Amino acid sequence: MLKKISEEHNNKLSGAAFRFALIEYCKPYTNSIDIVKKRNTLDKRYIPQIYLELHNRIFNARNQIHAHSDIAVKEAILYKHEFNGQNYSLISENSITGLEEYLNIQEITKMIQGTLDNMYAAQKDIELAIYI
Repeated sequence: MLKKISEEHNNKLSGAAFRFALIEYCKPYTNSIDIVKKRNTLDKRYIPQIYLELHNRIFNARNQIHAHSDIAVKEAILYKHEFNGQNYSLISENSITGLEEYLNIQEITKMIQGTLDNMYAAQKDIELAIYI
């Protein structure tokens, strides 16, 4: 999906698709609240070391922006004032688009590919250990 977004970055849906891709990227690293289906989660050991900070940023953004909306991130402030005998209120918050990592789309793609490469290598090691 990220490769397609890169190819069609002028598409009006590329921002929404990017945010969706980040949510999907994080799914294997999260536990589901569903009690019936216990899902195994990946740990960070397969992520190439140089991409751990990027992974953590994406994961935090998933939890605070993409899949949830944390008020702490938006830092909402309620303003109240009176004008000409009328009460007015305004809620102001940070403008967060969810596209803060969009310019890093190539690095995200490399991180995912590096993670998959490490997982495939680990799978081969496990298969070799079984046959020895």
